[in-house]
Amino acid sequence: AISSGINAEWPLRPGELLLFEGLFQDREIMRYVIRNMNNSKFKVQGSNVILTVKIREDAYDYPTVEEWETYFRTINGKRNWSECTPGERADTVIIKNLPTKWFSLDANNPKPCERFLRDAFTLFGTIRKVDYEDCVEEGELGDDITSLTSQFGIPLTFNAYIQYQNYTSFKAAMSGLKGKQLMRLFPGQKPTFSPFVVDYDRTGFMTDKIHKARKIERERAAEEAKRKHEAYMKQQSELMAKQIEKQKRKRRKLEEKKMAAKKSKKDKRRKRKGDINECEKKEKSTDCDSALIPLL
Repeated sequence: AISSGINAEWPLRPGELLLFEGLFQDREIMRYVIRNMNNSKFKVQGSNVILTVKIREDAYDYPTVEEWETYFRTINGKRNWSECTPGERADTVIIKNLPTKWFSLDANNPKPCERFLRDAFTLFGTIRKVDYEDCVEEGELGDDITSLTSQFGIPLTFNAYIQYQNYTSFKAAMSGLKGKQLMRLFPGQKPTFSPFVVDYDRTGFMTDKIHKARKIERERAAEEAKRKHEAYMKQQSELMAKQIEKQKRKRRKLEEKKMAAKKSKKDKRRKRKGDINECEKKEKSTDCDSALIPLL
């Protein structure tokens, strides 16, 4: 990675810089760019201002061999740690801000997969154990993984703890991951990159005792989540059954109203027909009575 500052008098105030950062696939390309662009000058189109480019390799803090060796040498006496106990020595690499969806089995199982973690970092040596903790950063997750956050309650990044079998593998991982980024490549698509931060564990996160306690807690939390899910699904099923029953009652009432309306119409037609027949009978009776009247 490089950082570049352009010294400009316009439109910025004197002494201010425009800062750019770039990422290259390897150091040879980066060094070529630095050699050819550092101290170069160019003119802004439509202006007489000449800008000067200052470019250098980006510097960042990274743990050194002396740092972790000194730390574990001094901390072992304070915490009563032992160099023979896994997790209490220099054997665990922390890789922070890894994208969760790159290491999950599928969308229905968003947690990082242990097998994927082992496959990704076994390059440096034999892995004893892997574990993780969720991590949430501000921002949004795009296709280029420029920044990370949490969506729908699922953390989009996590911190991976990779515990190697021996110190040689741990040291190789710490050296090999320096200045690197994670790349994902699918056939026919452009590669996507994800930056990460590397450190060594100082907390005993991967000691057998703490790891076992964390596993038990996760199993308990999983059982609790399963119980809550089952209770929720049961509640939803009962609500659905009530809604279906309510709809059935509503349909029955509508059918009853329709049947009552039909019956009422039939009754009205029968009554109207009976009234018509009664009128016809009366008319016929009147005609008969008129025919029997004698002539005077």
